[in-house]
Amino acid sequence: MYLMYVDESGDTGREASSSPVFALAGLIAPSEKWNEIEADLTKLRKSLGAQYGLKPSDELRGSAIMRKGPGNHDRRVALIESALKGIAAIKSVRILLTVVRKKNLAPETDVFRAGWSAQLGRFDGFLARSGARGGAQGFVVADKTQSAQLDKLVRGLRRERPVAETYGWLVKRKRIINKPLKHVIELPQHQDSKRSLLIQAADLCAYAVYQTEAPSMAVKSNKGHERFIKALQPAIIKSPLAHPHGTHVIENA
Repeated sequence: MYLMYVDESGDTGREASSSPVFALAGLIAPSEKWNEIEADLTKLRKSLGAQYGLKPSDELRGSAIMRKGPGNHDRRVALIESALKGIAAIKSVRILLTVVRKKNLAPETDVFRAGWSAQLGRFDGFLARSGARGGAQGFVVADKTQSAQLDKLVRGLRRERPVAETYGWLVKRKRIINKPLKHVIELPQHQDSKRSLLIQAADLCAYAVYQTEAPSMAVKSNKGHERFIKALQPAIIKSPLAHPHGTHVIENA
């Protein structure tokens, strides 16, 4: 059994004031290693507190750290980079990253559905390749944002998940096939990030993806848009459609 802790960065709106991208990050943890992973994250949290002055009450959330974390922007970028390196160094943890670039999407595209369908489908594929013959099962734990919408989507994806497939040898063609979720069980559990270090770790990973795509001035001036995603490289699960740094990109759906 595997658990995937997922958090988002950016929004799913299409208005001019909306974020240019919508990012998702999933922290995948084998259930039998859960206690070890939480212990490692607890140690990391204490180490960051000792090194950078992060308060025990402060969540490991990228936007909050950059806005009001300890020290100046350079120190805050270094703190986030150190946290991401620590997450990626946990041996049994793997990370799935997905980003929806809104600029060239068709007007009717549902950003939430596009991003989450890809993220869940990739997790299902990971599970199919894991464990004994026939694959493993997995469970999703997500932040409380848009919980009813996510539950509805998961139910639908168990019946129908259209996926574009390339086939043919000499002449390559594309077709749409149905690949419903088979290995992701139950509906997602919705958890308050304040109560879960693993959700907070997923938030930091989602923040890293967002800042790679659309960095703030403070992050960019300290090269955080390059440093953050580089820090995660050892743990990222890459796909054929992934950007070179490992993020699965949706931009023409």
